[in-house]
Amino acid sequence: MLKQRIITAVILAPLALLAVFFLPQPAFAAFVASAFLLGAWEWSRFCHLTARTQRIGYVGLTALFMALLYVSLPAVLNWPLTGAAVISITLWLGLVWWLLASVLVLTFPRSKSFWAKSLWLRAVMGWLTLIPAWLALLLIRSVDVEHNPFTGAWLICGLLGLVWAADIGGYLVGKPLGKTKLLPNVSPGKTVEGMLGGLAMVLLLVLALSAGLGWPSQTPMLFGAAVALTLLSVFGDLTESMLKRVAGVKDSGSMLPGHGGILDRIDSLTATAPLYALLVALLSGAL
Repeated sequence: MLKQRIITAVILAPLALLAVFFLPQPAFAAFVASAFLLGAWEWSRFCHLTARTQRIGYVGLTALFMALLYVSLPAVLNWPLTGAAVISITLWLGLVWWLLASVLVLTFPRSKSFWAKSLWLRAVMGWLTLIPAWLALLLIRSVDVEHNPFTGAWLICGLLGLVWAADIGGYLVGKPLGKTKLLPNVSPGKTVEGMLGGLAMVLLLVLALSAGLGWPSQTPMLFGAAVALTLLSVFGDLTESMLKRVAGVKDSGSMLPGHGGILDRIDSLTATAPLYALLVALLSGAL
């Protein structure tokens, strides 16, 4: 299993980074959309859509919503933009959803009575998970693109680095030292020690970047943002675990050998991307 995980990561990570740095904006939007649409295919299982036509229909609706959102954006993106209401509404909607999802996780299994029996509600939960995150990544990639085509790419690398650091730190600490279950009703394998290990790894990363880039005065603000993003990444993972538990599946899919499904790899990213984009806008003065 570990060997498969490493091989898959070694193949996919360079491809993802090449796409982030070198694809033009429309191609990058399509690249990320294709990955997220595979995630929508997996999400359809959470909605108990078993027939192939039903699952294709859910993916098709997701693609339609993405397309409508995309055509509403300016022809040439150089974000952060001011006065683009559709962007702000979508990002804030994504953030509000993740705050609500965190409450659902914290109150599980009691919260199950509010959403588990509704196919459409779970479908909407999928759209709120995937579509704002897709838009956030597209917008982050377009930051200051007229002056430096790689600014947004480096910002995305910062987000990916944070998510990966939280995951790696959680594994390195949680595996040998994890004793206190975090939310056993949701995910029996998650521990408080693992969560704290992931947070410590993220803060070390932020400290190293702050020192390396000469931003000592901004370190407290970056620490605050890092803590919020790390906690959201944890709840992104836990939210998917909650949905898998209700759906009665172990993994979201089997597309990635050793990793499970697409959603198993992007759950933390979908949770953190909208807030990250809003923070970028805030720091740039667009909010």
